Amino acid sequence: MRLIRRVLLLLIVLGAVAWFVLPRPTMGPIPDPNGIELASDLDSYLAQEERRYDDMIGGVSKRILWAEGTGKKTDWAVIYLHGFSATSEEIRPVPDRVAQNLRANLYYARLRGHGRDGDAMAEATADDWGRDVAEALAVGRRIGERVAVISTSTGGTLAAIAATEAPSAEFLDALVMVSPNFKPQNPVAALLTWPLSHLWLSLIAGEERSFEPVNAAQGRYWTERYPTVAAIPMQASVDRLARADLSKANIPALVIYSSADEVVRSDVMRDRMTDWGGEIDYMRIAPGKNIDPYNHVLAGDILSPDESYRVGERISDWLKGL
Repeated sequence: MRLIRRVLLLLIVLGAVAWFVLPRPTMGPIPDPNGIELASDLDSYLAQEERRYDDMIGGVSKRILWAEGTGKKTDWAVIYLHGFSATSEEIRPVPDRVAQNLRANLYYARLRGHGRDGDAMAEATADDWGRDVAEALAVGRRIGERVAVISTSTGGTLAAIAATEAPSAEFLDALVMVSPNFKPQNPVAALLTWPLSHLWLSLIAGEERSFEPVNAAQGRYWTERYPTVAAIPMQASVDRLARADLSKANIPALVIYSSADEVVRSDVMRDRMTDWGGEIDYMRIAPGKNIDPYNHVLAGDILSPDESYRVGERISDWLKGL
């Protein structure tokens, strides 16, 4: 009996040491957008960046939609940051409508690994996504006097982090978050950033994760099957946001959410946003017939067509009032 107790104690001690000593997935600060070297010809720069990937889905690459002619800066620049496993098409035409209403240039970012095949999703780290955000902010400042970021889900996670950190926060003037991911609904997600998770995760969660697309368009523009380890950067960014001091975010924010969201914890978001340093407005979307069945992607013609116009107008009016 004494031997069993000693063995159990040893296992507990070893487990504690492993917990604090072994490496785990993390996310560092958002890189300084000033350090992103952009070419004078932004369209050529972005095209060259994306040309490296021969498995890209058509129409989802990084790109600028110019409002008043190529290279002409506008008052507002709108950036769209998509969510995990999605692409630029996630809530379209909402960003397009907002940009049109504001006569603003629009930049569609693409997080590394997205818009390609499932295996590509596992190539990215949370720091890669941080670099994508820094690049987006650098592009935004080049094409607009003021920069508004519209984001969905994990795109909102990344944008909120950027709003709390210098110097990335200096590149942001307004933030719109649709169903921001402050914490996933699935409690198992916390395991994603346990020590050495990339080595053992597939043993308990399987090699792959998948979901059934709602329609053909979601099947085309979302990555519906990907390695389980591809979700590690998502949780790493959520962990970083959990540690962020939201009182340092001194920009106005509009949060569009559903209390019935089955993907992320809207209650955690509401609780955390009480610390937000800038002014906050909310738009709550009720469940409906032509709304994403998971009440998560709350606008866009692919999953929530009934809300596209209303959400686009709400964002436009809000930005015009700033």
